[in-house]
Amino acid sequence: MKLPIAVSINILFRVVVALAYSLLGAYVALLSEFQLGDFVGIPIVKMLGILFFIYGLFRLWRAYLYYKEMSDQNYGHYEE
Repeated sequence: MKLPIAVSINILFRVVVALAYSLLGAYVALLSEFQLGDFVGIPIVKMLGILFFIYGLFRLWRAYLYYKEMSDQNYGHYEE
């Protein structure tokens, strides 16, 4: 089943945003030089980077679920 152009753009936008969050997380965790202190011996910047990276992966997973739902042949049809 071919997806409508609006759904394709929506999925593409979701994937781009997910990749942006993941790349931001990798940058913050690995390359950032901010000093925000430590929490339980772990730099806060590293924890924020990991959080952004995990959130990016979560958004990528949600984009996949959205694609899978839109590709379903029975989407929008209900049994009576």
